[in-house]
Amino acid sequence: MRVVPTRFHGVIDYLVSLLVLTLPFAAGEQGAIRWVFVALGCTGIVYSLITDYEWGALRLLPMPWHLALDVVFGVVMLVIGVALWSAALGKISVAIGVAALVLSGITELQPRRPARGS
Repeated sequence: MRVVPTRFHGVIDYLVSLLVLTLPFAAGEQGAIRWVFVALGCTGIVYSLITDYEWGALRLLPMPWHLALDVVFGVVMLVIGVALWSAALGKISVAIGVAALVLSGITELQPRRPARGS
């Protein structure tokens, strides 16, 4: 059952991407793991900007493709979380991964367009 409007999903996309981008700095992580999180956060922002929904700037990427990328994002966050379970970022990564997977499964497939003449 797809109950989350794309308008709400878009806000979550940007907030989660910014969270992922800033998490390693807040947690004091160094080296490769910091840059993995930065890359994931930036990737989320970029594919959100090109998605065909209310918060997209270019509207090139259809919403179903965006949701498929969200699934990939969620799986990557889960894998990172399991690998880092004992570190501060591990449990947060798993939570973000699960949330991304759930949200991608319950978000509407098309943005709501205003009726013509409105």
